[in-house]
Amino acid sequence: MDENNAEVVEEVVEEKYLELLIEKDSQGLVAVASTNATDRMGEIVDNNGWDLKAYKKNPVILWGHDHTQLPIGTSTKTWVEGTGKSAKLMIKPELHDVTPLAAAAKELVDRGIIKTLSVGFRPLESPDGITFTKNELLEVSLVNVPANAEAMMMAYKSLHDKGFDKEVIEDMGVKVDVVERLVEMDEKINELSELVKVQQHQSKKHAEKRLNVQKAIVRAADKLLAKQDSTVDRSLTKTIKRATELLTVAEKEKLNG
Repeated sequence: MDENNAEVVEEVVEEKYLELLIEKDSQGLVAVASTNATDRMGEIVDNNGWDLKAYKKNPVILWGHDHTQLPIGTSTKTWVEGTGKSAKLMIKPELHDVTPLAAAAKELVDRGIIKTLSVGFRPLESPDGITFTKNELLEVSLVNVPANAEAMMMAYKSLHDKGFDKEVIEDMGVKVDVVERLVEMDEKINELSELVKVQQHQSKKHAEKRLNVQKAIVRAADKLLAKQDSTVDRSLTKTIKRATELLTVAEKEKLNG
C-alpha cells in the first residue's frame, strides 16, 4: 500500500470505570476509592498505580460521563493517599449551581441522596487482564440517582420542593411518571391510615358509652338486691348483674388492649 495513501487508524482508547464513595469530612466533601478495589466487573484496580497528570490539568467533574454537557463542578484536589494495601484514590469535589443540572446535582449530594462518583480511566498495565496495576485517570463524573424507589422518591421530593423543572429532575435519573404514581399511592395510604385512626377513635368512644351503660345496669341491680322486697326476683337480678359484670370486663379489655 502506497505510504501517501495509507489509512490513518485512530487509536481506540478503552475506558473503564471505578466508583468512589462520597463522604463528608470537617473540610467538606471527599470521594474515596477503596484499596485495590474489585469493581462490578470482577476487575481489580491497584490504587498505587494511578497517573493523575492529565486529569489535574483540567480537573472538571461531569454528569454521568456526558462530555456534551457543561461540567457540574471541579476536583479541587486529586491525589493518592497511603501506599501498598492502604493506598486510596482521593478526590475532593466542589460542585457549583450555575446551571440547573449542576444545581440539582449539588442539592442531591448535599442531602446525601447521591453518594457516588465514577472515575473513567485507561488501563496502562495489566499482568492478567483482570488486575490493572497502572492506570491513567481520564475523567470524573457524578452518577445518576440509584434506581430503587426510595432513592427516587427522596430525590423527587427534594428537587420538586426546591422548584426544579420536571425535565431537570428526569435528567437526574428520576423516573418522574413512576414516582408521581408512587406519591399518589402514598397519599392514598396516608388517607386510609387517617380513616382507620378515626374509626378506631369512634369505636373507642362507642365502647366507653357501652361501658357506662353496663355500669349503670350493675348499679341498678345492686339497688334491687339491697331491697328486702319479696316481690323482687333476686335470682334474676343476680343474673343480670353477673352478665353485665362480664360484659364490663370484656369492654375494659378492649379499651386497654
